[in-house]
Amino acid sequence: MTAKERPIIAITMGDAAGIGPEIVVKALLSAEIYRICRPLVVGEGVIMQEAVKLVKRPLKLHSVKVTTEVKGQPGTIDLLDLHNLERGEVVPGQLCAPCGRASMEYIAEAARLALAGEVKALVTAPINKEATQQAGYGEVGHLEYLARLTDATEYATMLVSGPLRVVHLTTHHSLRQACDLVTKERVLARLKLTDYSFRGWGIEQPRIAVAALNPHAGEGGLFGSDEAEEIEPAVVAARKLAIDARGPFPADSVFNRALGGEFDVVLAMYHDQGHIPVKVYGLERSVSVALGLPLVRTSVDHGTAFDIAGKGVASARSLEEAIRVAVRLNEEKRLFDS
Repeated sequence: MTAKERPIIAITMGDAAGIGPEIVVKALLSAEIYRICRPLVVGEGVIMQEAVKLVKRPLKLHSVKVTTEVKGQPGTIDLLDLHNLERGEVVPGQLCAPCGRASMEYIAEAARLALAGEVKALVTAPINKEATQQAGYGEVGHLEYLARLTDATEYATMLVSGPLRVVHLTTHHSLRQACDLVTKERVLARLKLTDYSFRGWGIEQPRIAVAALNPHAGEGGLFGSDEAEEIEPAVVAARKLAIDARGPFPADSVFNRALGGEFDVVLAMYHDQGHIPVKVYGLERSVSVALGLPLVRTSVDHGTAFDIAGKGVASARSLEEAIRVAVRLNEEKRLFDS
């Protein structure tokens, strides 16, 4: 594959006070990444230069103003420098409103490039939600912000770690709020989106397992009526639309069944129900994939890790995997290696 045949993939730097800059640099030490794409980092030059020094490897930064200047050469990091942070504003490991604002500006610029067709996918390093809130952003995460930027109305987070794939009905809500959001209408809409997305990735009849909300799937109503009143009717309605939805199944066993190959994906009812099995199974290689956006977007499945920021010990494995998945989704329209 020639340089021009390799897709340009935008990688946002994330929160400058977190591990984002460090893991971006570490991920771009990989020659394999450059064999499959031309990475373009969207971030702040001064911070990226410090991350290069922290990693202690002979890398160069190549500042670009337009995507046609991207070289995609190992040993050189192509950088679109937004010049939107002062060095004195950033203290590794400390909450920083200017860092929150800057991190959202990286996302907005990368999304603009993706929507314009100048980059083929967007990969995001972690942001800090408290910092973005302090900077005046109402959205609670990447996905909600990207949905607003792209006018997406039905969207979802899916976590991937090896053969385990989990779509979430709700994510950034309290557990009490999440329970109230388990409705037939919402479950059915999420099943439609999941089925549509997997078909687009080449799975002709995706097998979707639906996790129950309550212990033992409600135990016939002894432990709750959500399954009988909301989840099961949504599954029945989905099956009438030729969607291979099954369940609801007890959440303490359904993920293991998916790992055994019985299902292609599990629909989890709330954040921790889906996140815990993925992170226990394979935290370092887990990746977040956005469903429902008019662009390809993947992300690391971890946060800014303020406790280790600036120490040079952060792992870039999740970011490397996020880049690989983004390339596969763009070039081959498939989510997993065959």
